[in-house]
Amino acid sequence: MKTLQQLLNDFGFEHLPFTDAEREFAQDFVNFRSNFFQTVCQQKADKPQQDLALGLFTHAIQQVFDEFQATQSKISEMDTLFKQHVGEQHAKKFYTLNELEVKAIAMIWFLCQGVNSIDFSYANDHATEICQQLAANDSNRAESLRRQFMQSYYLGIDQAHSMKPKTSLLLTLQNAVKSIFK
Repeated sequence: MKTLQQLLNDFGFEHLPFTDAEREFAQDFVNFRSNFFQTVCQQKADKPQQDLALGLFTHAIQQVFDEFQATQSKISEMDTLFKQHVGEQHAKKFYTLNELEVKAIAMIWFLCQGVNSIDFSYANDHATEICQQLAANDSNRAESLRRQFMQSYYLGIDQAHSMKPKTSLLLTLQNAVKSIFK
């Protein structure tokens, strides 16, 4: 049984387009949740680990996104104060930990969705929703975030294809012929 970190590395975790702060948070989150993940894997040994990782990060993104939405009005007020007192250019340098948490966990969640071959439209709809909340009133930033999330999703798709065992054309034809005569 693989650890959560080993599994995520197989998924392409190290290639996610994190900032340094996001990578540090993501790594700490993975380390913190590792023991829980191992327990779940032992309890649900009949389930593939990649499914359990998707479940873990689905729960995590729901939790941090709900927390973010609950504090969003206060964050907007704080942004307005920063813009008034230090100017818009300097105000953009400030961000909340809630925002960082949502973005980092979402990127891992989209990676897991890709590995599990979750439908593109489902992933894209969620990426759009999260981006619109994170970058309210800034469509350029929202689109940039959506692209990063979908980049994570496609990284997972690519890893899923590389993890599947390769079959030769001859073997595929043999199996097709055998299935006809069964």
